[in-house]
Amino acid sequence: MLSYLENFSQFFDRHVNPKRVRIVELIILRLALLAFVLHLAFIYLSNNVTYFSDFQHSYLKAIYTPFSFILFYEVLLLVIIIPKSISEFIGKQFEVITLITLRSFFHDIADLDFGKALSIEDVHLLSLVYDLIASLLMLAATMFYYKIYKNSQRSEAITDIQHFVAIKKVMSFMMMIILFLLSFSSLGSWVMELYSAMQANQNYPNPNTVFYGDFFTVMIFMDVFLLIVSFMYHFSFYMIFRNASFIITTILLRMSLTAEKPINYFLIFIGFAFSILAFYLINNRKNSKG
Repeated sequence: MLSYLENFSQFFDRHVNPKRVRIVELIILRLALLAFVLHLAFIYLSNNVTYFSDFQHSYLKAIYTPFSFILFYEVLLLVIIIPKSISEFIGKQFEVITLITLRSFFHDIADLDFGKALSIEDVHLLSLVYDLIASLLMLAATMFYYKIYKNSQRSEAITDIQHFVAIKKVMSFMMMIILFLLSFSSLGSWVMELYSAMQANQNYPNPNTVFYGDFFTVMIFMDVFLLIVSFMYHFSFYMIFRNASFIITTILLRMSLTAEKPINYFLIFIGFAFSILAFYLINNRKNSKG
């Protein structure tokens, strides 16, 4: 078992390294640019060619498309960072949820009718305000979390850490496979719903309820698995509480993906606050003892 973990750890390091990650990043960015141009061209045809008249939409809809590719890359980085640090993994989750919220703005702004006077009672305008305020607050919370993390003297090291890191690399690789499988299967379903929505000139279907919802569900079970495995190397009440707080945050973030506004943002802020406060209190306890 130990030799298998060591061999897989070397395999992971050979294939998941900064150079290869950069290559994937460039591929995704090029796809994002191509998708953006194609979406703009399609909207142009929809608005100017009679044959495509059933698919008329605002050009602002096209902004949502490349941002979805960028968000996918951030989720990939979230998976890659698993072996590095559980604390950084949670920080990256904060980043992903913040970007999902920011992407919601690009999704919702195309539904706003700029041809009429705006009113505070307009549900589309209120949705945009929720997105902007929530994304700024999430950005602040994420920055505060990283500040606590960097100022903390707490180490992620535990006994036999090489074996534990190797296990996390196995989980990271499995999550990559799940990520790509979910993305392809969800993309097919979403494209079909998108086609129907564009024909009926309705709002785009929300991919958060399909792809990201399923992915965060899998992450919850992965978090629990890693929590239990970590007890084999180091066991303490404070580690249990800290890692359990991270799992609770993941569950709340998963719930937020299918909740209505502004309830979804309330769940996100509760999740952020719970992890940040637990992390701060436990690290502050260690520093005060020192």
